[in-house]
Amino acid sequence: MQKVVDYIEERRKSYENHDFFSRLLANESLPAEKRLAWGPSVVPFIMGYSDLNKYVFRKEEGGAQSDQLQVLLNAHTYEEDFHWQWMLTDLEKLEADKVMPLSDTARVLWGADFKHSRRLCLELAALAAAAPTYAVFAMVESIEAVSITIFRHCQGITLRDGRECEFFGTKHYLAEASHGIKSPEVEEERLPSLDATQRTEAIRMVDRVFSLFDDWSAALLRLALENGDHNRRYERMIQESKDLLPEAETAAAAAFH
Repeated sequence: MQKVVDYIEERRKSYENHDFFSRLLANESLPAEKRLAWGPSVVPFIMGYSDLNKYVFRKEEGGAQSDQLQVLLNAHTYEEDFHWQWMLTDLEKLEADKVMPLSDTARVLWGADFKHSRRLCLELAALAAAAPTYAVFAMVESIEAVSITIFRHCQGITLRDGRECEFFGTKHYLAEASHGIKSPEVEEERLPSLDATQRTEAIRMVDRVFSLFDDWSAALLRLALENGDHNRRYERMIQESKDLLPEAETAAAAAFH
């Protein structure tokens, strides 16, 4: 398993060369608000990831407690339990926490602009559903590698009012860096050996996860560079959703004729 962990670090270093970092997140010539303009669009993924931890990665029934990797995964899912609350707090700091009816909120969260985050959750859930524990462990380690890379670059980004975000900032980075699943003791002493077939499967999982996050990061970059006015974006997304209704009703009516 350690060889898989080492490979994840190689992929992480490659991921850090993504345009998302060089053109946006690590680009100190841009205002902080622009560097973090992608923040609201990750809400579906962050909330979905909370559910992935609870309902997909965590397994406590049957013989789960005798599976060394599953025990580590279970502990990790509890460490992740509260991070999403920091993100919701940050929406206000990013001036992205507009008050709106629940129906309009649904139109935004399930709008086309945020589809990259919804799809990422579904892709990860589908991959994990049929995967053995060692492959799921490789998936979670890969997600952690992506996460710690993003939040390392979020450190110290100061908004116009002098505040730093919690989720998109140093606080979250330090929390990610302290996770038990990343500790040297875990990597050196508690990781089981994999045979060649298992190692190949785990590495295939790593490659797939990083490919998904490459696409996701490209979508975040496009979204942030297009427009940083969150309220205008929400208004457009809400109207686009409402405009679909007559078209959908016409299509539904045609289906019955």
